[in-house]
Amino acid sequence: MARRVTVGVLIAANTGLMLSVAGNLTSLSDVLAPLMGHFIGIGLAASLALLARRRMMATLAVGFAATLAVHAILGLAQCCRAPTEKGGTATLTTASQETGRGLTVLTLNTWHGNDDAGRIEQYLLSVPADIIVLSEFGPTKQALLTRLRDVYPFQVECAGEWPCSLVMLSRVPLESAGASRIAADKPAFLWARLAEAQHGALTIIGTHLRRPSLNPWEHEKQMAELAQFIRRIDGPLVLAGDLNTSPWSQAFRSLRMATGLQPAGLLTPSWPAWPVAIPQVALDHILVSQELSVSSAGTGPAVGSDHLPVWAHIRRRPLAVYRNRPRTGSRLAAAAPHLGSQLLADFRSEHGGARNLRR
Repeated sequence: MARRVTVGVLIAANTGLMLSVAGNLTSLSDVLAPLMGHFIGIGLAASLALLARRRMMATLAVGFAATLAVHAILGLAQCCRAPTEKGGTATLTTASQETGRGLTVLTLNTWHGNDDAGRIEQYLLSVPADIIVLSEFGPTKQALLTRLRDVYPFQVECAGEWPCSLVMLSRVPLESAGASRIAADKPAFLWARLAEAQHGALTIIGTHLRRPSLNPWEHEKQMAELAQFIRRIDGPLVLAGDLNTSPWSQAFRSLRMATGLQPAGLLTPSWPAWPVAIPQVALDHILVSQELSVSSAGTGPAVGSDHLPVWAHIRRRPLAVYRNRPRTGSRLAAAAPHLGSQLLADFRSEHGGARNLRR
């Protein structure tokens, strides 16, 4: 009996591993891709159990626990600390070297099921971040924005609408900002452009995509639409939010290839963090364009959400470093004309004000 169970576990683990790497064959692979490391660990445990021939069930149990522990250790190794380079008055320079203190960006899925608003408030007031992107921040949490305004005077949000439930908080002035959808019935997003005179031109996009376990084809479509949209935005860019995808998924790789964006970190698991923080999967991401570099990145402590905060300290690269770099294609390249038309119009307008910007 034990042998049959062990063989079944080995077959299931190998099947899951093969499906998770078959991204080019089916969108269903992105449902399993976040568990690729788990499939490897459990498959190894089953193989060892079959080789040992004794105490197979005990070996399987130990292997399963070890797999979870290794992933948790990897996640907690960069967890539960504040950003190492404080924000304050942020500067993004274009000097010949990477100078200035840079910009600290943080993203957190606050979780609709989290009713401990005080814990979130305490964390946001104390964390040394310049710009924060919050998802699953719906109408029940909207009152927090007023209490956070003294620390984050610049706020962009659609918290009053459950389908959107996004917020961007900033300590630094924003030249223009807004909340919108890429197009009708497409993913919601927030955008902001930092004042060029003070911080150098920089666009920040915050979003929250549908998880593939609900509808892998819809998730793949949203990722493709996001990539197509980002390609139309020129200049330094930061994408932050709960993308509901792991670095090993085909959708994530396609996003990177289509946009040229680079992740701030790969081994930064952020979920699950509730009821106990044992992060196993990296679902929340910060990605930067080639004009920017990441000097440090990590995850923050559990704050009552089922996700950990993810942060990155960003600096501008010297011009010579990225001007000669080959690009996968301009982010202004071919995209349907209607995608993000309002955002692009605001970027190009000499009078582009800060729509939906709370001060």
